[in-house]
Amino acid sequence: MATPPDLADFPDAGIVWKKWNAETETELAERERPILLFVADPDPMVFPFLRAIFQAMPVNGRLRELLHGEFPALYVEAGAIPEAIGAYGAGRQYHIAVLSPYGLNPLVVFDPVRGDAAAVVAEIAAVLDRLLPAWR
Repeated sequence: MATPPDLADFPDAGIVWKKWNAETETELAERERPILLFVADPDPMVFPFLRAIFQAMPVNGRLRELLHGEFPALYVEAGAIPEAIGAYGAGRQYHIAVLSPYGLNPLVVFDPVRGDAAAVVAEIAAVLDRLLPAWR
């Protein structure tokens, strides 16, 4: 799986992905916004689909806009899933989800194997758009 894009490319060409650490955990709790979670997994059954989606995400301008201004994006490696999100099945039952800021449980889960990467990314952006009015 490719590493998250360089911050210098953001917001024009990339997405700022936060990595799990104490600082991020505090920031996510303070923001009180749903979180887009992406779990990178080298499993050959899901890796090609996740890679395609990860590469398609920055291409979607609306998704970049939503993740830049409204919702944080969290990138976690499958082998380093924190217990706070692993308890809900991250990396096992799902790899891409919108998490509640209150408990980090999944609100919406996206199936990466379901089809075209651009369509999955468009669905993610549409879900975040629908959530936006409730979190303003």
